[in-house]
Amino acid sequence: MTNEIQNQMQEDVASSQKKSEARKINYSTLINLVLFCGLIILYALYFVGISGKERIAQDEQITELAEKISEGAASIAYISSDKLMEDYELAKKMREDFQAEQTRMENDLSRRQRNFQAEVEKFQRDIQAGTISMERAQAREQELMLQQQELYQLNDSFSNRLMQKEIEMNNELLEKITEFLERYNQAYDYDYILGFSKGGGILYAKEQHDITADVLEKLNAEYLSNQK
Repeated sequence: MTNEIQNQMQEDVASSQKKSEARKINYSTLINLVLFCGLIILYALYFVGISGKERIAQDEQITELAEKISEGAASIAYISSDKLMEDYELAKKMREDFQAEQTRMENDLSRRQRNFQAEVEKFQRDIQAGTISMERAQAREQELMLQQQELYQLNDSFSNRLMQKEIEMNNELLEKITEFLERYNQAYDYDYILGFSKGGGILYAKEQHDITADVLEKLNAEYLSNQK
């Protein structure tokens, strides 16, 4: 009977390790996708739109814009979304905060997993040495299974918290940039300020219409001033 419990626990441990590896949060991928790609894509979607009703609205705007351009009645500028997300100090700060949060979660989860593995290995040794009763072995097995389930739930909780943080960061960035551009445009009175990114809806734009550097300079100056 002891051998049966030992074999069962070994199978549980192997299954636990496989599931843990499969479910473990890939924080490096998250940070890359969220901060270097996700924010840029969301920002581009906000200014351009690429699907469904947004696509229809975009086509209508492009048609209207083309008509105004042909009449010489439209004033246009664009911002490099990639450059903006890369060099905007607020976006940099958010990346740092996100990195710190994901590192803390990763370390916490890894510590708990190591402790769990150590307890499983001790339980196996106790069974092999015959220093634990059958009744206690069965109870201990249930305890370890509960701990394993708690680790799964904690992993899911960490993932959800990171996703929520991503949403909050996106919303804050969009609000800050949109509010700034409304004030910025009071001095320039552009009819359109477009978001330009590789692979986005705008495939080519003349550099003379690029206001990225000026927007970045003023955005960062305002952000750093507020920090002081």
